[in-house]
Amino acid sequence: MLRRFLYLNRSDLSEYVAALEGGLASETSKRSARSGSGAGGVDVKLAHASGERSRQDEESQTLADTDEARFDRLLVAAAANPEALGWVEVVQPDVDFADIGIGAMVSWECDLYIPDVVQSLARSGDALTAINLMQRVLPAATVLGIDTAGLPGEEQMRAAADLIAGLEASLLVVGEDEETDLRVAGQVVSDFLRGDLEGRARVVGKVSQVVRVGRWKRYLTFPGMRIVPREERRRMERERPAPGSEAEYLAGPALVLDLLAIYR
Repeated sequence: MLRRFLYLNRSDLSEYVAALEGGLASETSKRSARSGSGAGGVDVKLAHASGERSRQDEESQTLADTDEARFDRLLVAAAANPEALGWVEVVQPDVDFADIGIGAMVSWECDLYIPDVVQSLARSGDALTAINLMQRVLPAATVLGIDTAGLPGEEQMRAAADLIAGLEASLLVVGEDEETDLRVAGQVVSDFLRGDLEGRARVVGKVSQVVRVGRWKRYLTFPGMRIVPREERRRMERERPAPGSEAEYLAGPALVLDLLAIYR
């Protein structure tokens, strides 16, 4: 299958493949040879003579190793020996996710979305992009006499942009499926982002935390979110969210993943 990666953590991929293969290849060489024969004959009255000639064509290629090729080799190894790699290919979520623990590698096709609260506060979310765009076009809109009533002022937009930048909140994505109540979520490193994450896709990642039933993990307390103190985070996980704020939490049962790849 040809894969279109929406996200691929090259750093983690290199570590996994290096451990699997005993190092990283920078390039590979391929050599192919073809052999054949040809026959020739000549008739001289009562005599017939024949001869045979042989040929051999050789072709060689040197290919640079790529992240996509490394990921493909990782999948081949996982298919050959899933137990050795702790690899869980999720087909029946409620069965395959049962008793899964930290360190397992999960591959699951699911529906992905970015929570609204994360889109609003993450550095690579939509809110900061929208604010920057408004800051650029607002002066021109004012000069052209375009009605900007209802839009925040320049000082308010600058303050909001400074707040988002100062929070250093990372983007994260949540995966779910109608066949199960369990969800997965993981932080997205913006340097490895390749496309729009929302929609149906396959997610691959290593389990870093299990959120049990009756526990709630607020999205703004994920790794990469420097917003809520540690003691407050632990207290919040034990308490049910206030009515109306449920969308800001990952509710158990759920898995927090160190995301390796998202692709279609």
